[in-house]
Amino acid sequence: PRAGPGTIGPAPLCRSGTLRALQGYFHKFLAGLGLLAGVALGLIALTVTLDVVLRNLGWGNLPWLIEVAEYVLFVSTFLAAPWVLSLGAHVRVDVLVAALPRHVAAAIDTLVDSIGLAISLVLLYFGFSAAADANNIGSLIIKELVFPEWWLLSVIPISAALLAIEFALRIASRPRKTADV
Repeated sequence: PRAGPGTIGPAPLCRSGTLRALQGYFHKFLAGLGLLAGVALGLIALTVTLDVVLRNLGWGNLPWLIEVAEYVLFVSTFLAAPWVLSLGAHVRVDVLVAALPRHVAAAIDTLVDSIGLAISLVLLYFGFSAAADANNIGSLIIKELVFPEWWLLSVIPISAALLAIEFALRIASRPRKTADV
């Protein structure tokens, strides 16, 4: 069973208190990342407003703001994605699945989650490789701000790992139909 309204994440993996606690901590961590992304986007909105006011008063501007906004959008999207998935709030097309028998719909959900897990693992591998390569060659992002490129790229494998864990939890928490013996 999926989580009910107002809950975060899938149903607990098992009755084990330790595993249930770990899963609860994981989903609280994801909720914290979602909150962090929301706060970051809110701060960007406030800072853009401040920039407009400063310019209109003739007091200058914040030349780094557009660049920082780009980075915040990038990082926030990657860090909030696992939280959105844990809520089941991601984009989903349920028209066909809703019309199917429950066991077929569950099988399709498992297939889709398995594909999501596989894609997350591929993204983890290539994201880690890109960040490691950028670190090894000392690649820099040089715009208004200058910093190592791997700082920005490292968000990709972190997000992909969290997505992979969430997809695995979704698969593991789905009730299985036992065969008659």
